[in-house]
Amino acid sequence: MRSPLLSGDTLTENFLHHTQASPAAAAVFPGSDERITAGELAEATLSCALGLQDHGVGPGSIVGLLVPTDARFLTLFFGVQRTGAACSVLPLPAGFGDERATARRLSRILQVAGIRHLVLGPAYADLGSLLKEQNPGLVLIDPATSRSGSARALPPVDPDALSVVQFTSGSTSAPKGVQLSQRSMAAGLRACVVSGAFSPDDVFMQWVPTFHDMGLVGLFSHLLNGADVHVFTPTAFLRRPAVLLKYFAEHRGTVITGPNFSYDQILDAAPPELIRELDLSAWRLAFNGAEPVSAASTERFTTALAPAGLRDTVMYPVYGMAEATLGITFPEPGSPVRVLSVDRAELASGRKAVVVPRGTRGAKDVVGLGRAVHGIEIRLVGEDGRVCVPGELGEIQIAGPPVTSGYYNDPQATAAAFDGRWLRTGDVGFQYEENLFVTGRRKEMVIVRGQNFFPDDIEAIAREMPGVYRKRCVAFSDTEPNGGEVVRVVVEADPKSAAADLAGDIAARVEQEMDFSDVRVHLVKPRWITRTTSGKWQRSLTRERLSELASAGSSPSAD
Repeated sequence: MRSPLLSGDTLTENFLHHTQASPAAAAVFPGSDERITAGELAEATLSCALGLQDHGVGPGSIVGLLVPTDARFLTLFFGVQRTGAACSVLPLPAGFGDERATARRLSRILQVAGIRHLVLGPAYADLGSLLKEQNPGLVLIDPATSRSGSARALPPVDPDALSVVQFTSGSTSAPKGVQLSQRSMAAGLRACVVSGAFSPDDVFMQWVPTFHDMGLVGLFSHLLNGADVHVFTPTAFLRRPAVLLKYFAEHRGTVITGPNFSYDQILDAAPPELIRELDLSAWRLAFNGAEPVSAASTERFTTALAPAGLRDTVMYPVYGMAEATLGITFPEPGSPVRVLSVDRAELASGRKAVVVPRGTRGAKDVVGLGRAVHGIEIRLVGEDGRVCVPGELGEIQIAGPPVTSGYYNDPQATAAAFDGRWLRTGDVGFQYEENLFVTGRRKEMVIVRGQNFFPDDIEAIAREMPGVYRKRCVAFSDTEPNGGEVVRVVVEADPKSAAADLAGDIAARVEQEMDFSDVRVHLVKPRWITRTTSGKWQRSLTRERLSELASAGSSPSAD
């Protein structure tokens, strides 16, 4: 494997170095049969940048991108960077639903970020009209904008200039834009390349959307390092995950990214006879992040794909977030997944992790997510403000060059996010033998009769019951009208296989396994529960929707 080629102190410098050092490196888009080399991208981004300048784009501007992830997307993103402006990649409409509601949601982002320039794909012309209605002065730009000229007309790169405003997944009424400078983006890319041992010889494939940090930075950390990249749409993966697995094998893919559920979907869709026909021996890393990593999923993945030549070191559980540009902890590449069993009650108490033998009653399996990536510092802080020793539970806090300086145009949220120079992640975890283990979100703890429980534990019990549609469920604590504390479990019921008393069966199992009562199970139809753009269950939104239905006197029936 060749050494990394990533070179530069800013994102734009890294891009320009890439086009000179690896002019033949290609980005391939199988859905549209497009292919563009780094050399072609250098010319296209220059023409694009000059065209954007004609629309008033330059240093200090934030340009919204509402275009599919294709060759034009790369041209536009780096064209904006070359003007000295910043990009905000906006979530693409799903293709159904209320267009006016979509426009209102996007308008909130445009207003928070002060976006006055929006590059809009032709498929979204009607949406563009609605956005212009709601945002007077918004300049809509054709994705094909270009002008011939010299690179001397472009401004020099300012390392401290804003490069990306990344809106965190799940943003709704009050979206928060993570601000990342040219310098921070470069540091975040370097963190991934160094700690993941990326090489220009890697063959990278992704389907995660680029309006999510895993999709955007994951793509660029390979593209700008000189590797060939193959980019599918999220829809292509979700509809036919086995097709992407076959493509990955045929092209000798080495690295892929995705949340935990995506690996389950691949295995659900790929029959053993297909797996036996594949050659996955070139596969090096399967990044698993953006949502809690399941020990069962990692073990199933390794076992199921072993007949295709998959090594037991490919599954690669990681921890990251947009506020760190992307990566926070990676395991040592080439090491097998580390799984610990810990006492669930001790863990929920919020004090410490007590390791127990696997299979012990009341145990919880947790997956090691490695150590801090290049350039990132980590500490865990208890509720008393004291820095935790190994094994103690605390909030994960991070610092370093890849970490955001705050939320754009939101000084209140920025101040709340920092403890001195340390960014509060809101995640709870512990360190054990130089591995970080993330156990949940502090604000999502389920509290019943003064006892703490992680919602993941309750969901893990419910989703294994026969009749749960694709294991989709969420749990959270709530109060009854009389003030009593309850646990609500919202479960998507499979109309083809759900038992007559699925709700009762789930409630009984949860009460037995978790040793508490007062469980309320709500059955809903398939695909009723929503995820964020990164694949995380939206527990808070589910609670709100359930409450709204109860107030209206209706029910999210599973029939």
